[in-house]
Amino acid sequence: MRILGVTAALAAMVLPAACASTTPRDLETWNETDAAAATATARERPSPSCLTGLPTPEPSPVRGGGWRVAYYDYRDRITGLAVTREGTVWAAGTRVPEPCGPETNAPLLLRGDGGRWREAPAPPLSEPRAVAASSDRDVWLFGEKTAARWNGRRWTAAPSPGAEPKRVHAAAPGDVWAILNANFLDGAGGAEEPWSSWSDLRHWDGTGWRTARPPLVVKGVDGLPGGEVWAAGSSRGRAAVARWNGWSWSTVPLPAVPALHRGQLSELVDLAVDESGGVAAVGWVAWVCGTEEEDVTYCGRTLFLRRENGRWSYSLPGEPELDPHLRLEADGRGGFWLFYAKNEWSTAFGHLSGGQWTHGTFPAGPLGHTRVAAVVRGPGTARVWAAVADATEREEPPYRGGGIWLGE
Repeated sequence: MRILGVTAALAAMVLPAACASTTPRDLETWNETDAAAATATARERPSPSCLTGLPTPEPSPVRGGGWRVAYYDYRDRITGLAVTREGTVWAAGTRVPEPCGPETNAPLLLRGDGGRWREAPAPPLSEPRAVAASSDRDVWLFGEKTAARWNGRRWTAAPSPGAEPKRVHAAAPGDVWAILNANFLDGAGGAEEPWSSWSDLRHWDGTGWRTARPPLVVKGVDGLPGGEVWAAGSSRGRAAVARWNGWSWSTVPLPAVPALHRGQLSELVDLAVDESGGVAAVGWVAWVCGTEEEDVTYCGRTLFLRRENGRWSYSLPGEPELDPHLRLEADGRGGFWLFYAKNEWSTAFGHLSGGQWTHGTFPAGPLGHTRVAAVVRGPGTARVWAAVADATEREEPPYRGGGIWLGE
């Protein structure tokens, strides 16, 4: 069983002022084998001059595990995604002026439908981090301590929930949720001291942000436009789910978490809802392991919870063994996509369809190491959008890029 160390997020890659590239311009046949070959080739011969012209490879028509590249730019780092009920995709993040230039970030806001993308004027946020949308006339953009709101014609400054949201969900113009200050298993200061869970949940009720007090520590929130809101997390060290009916929160009764080890903890970190009434949540069950002579850390398994026909059940997928930063999204066909770390550089996925899991490596970008930063499904569709951060271990720039992958 894999041991989880206390790790930190991968540091952002730094772009020097002068750079060169051996990156192909076409993603059509680009995969991990090509990435390894390109790395070896780059080390064997002098690098050409820096990228010229548009720094955007042609989107690939070739699918990998059901995914294709819908947008990519070497200058971009996309961290937030939202899809309105009308099908408009909003992407938020930052852009460097030149793909191989100095690391001076400018706000980036993209708007598109998968076929055409255009850069939209961004409100004065120092660094957009997250975006939530209920319709084309109600879009929220969040920075570290600032927020702005789009009414279909213009951006206006809006009250901030108080800090950078980790997860956001917009059910309606007067019903927006933001999770702040959330901790995860590998960010709790190690396993030497007792672990506890915390987060803050804020609710926009149409007039201001209120502190919500659901009967659990919330790590994931989801729902359908105009429908009930579901929250997943933990209560007193055990996985928990709650539901908001528009007026109040209520605890959802769950079956007992599988007993794998004495003194175990469990928590759900994300959940997804689909139009058929299906709900799924994912998290972990873990316990302290190691000795004084070794690193004291956590061992555990992934925990998957699913509601079908009003009944809940748990399962323990074979992959991954333990990852506190799992992401989950409905596939629009009665199944679910699960995203987890393959290693510190790349993302893997699991797809639950017809009661069976299939697993694979998330399709790599031209730089070879692609991590999923955000994922969202278009309401009422089977189109799932993923914001990715692309990076490389090569010694020659460009060292990073960002894009949007589409699964359908």
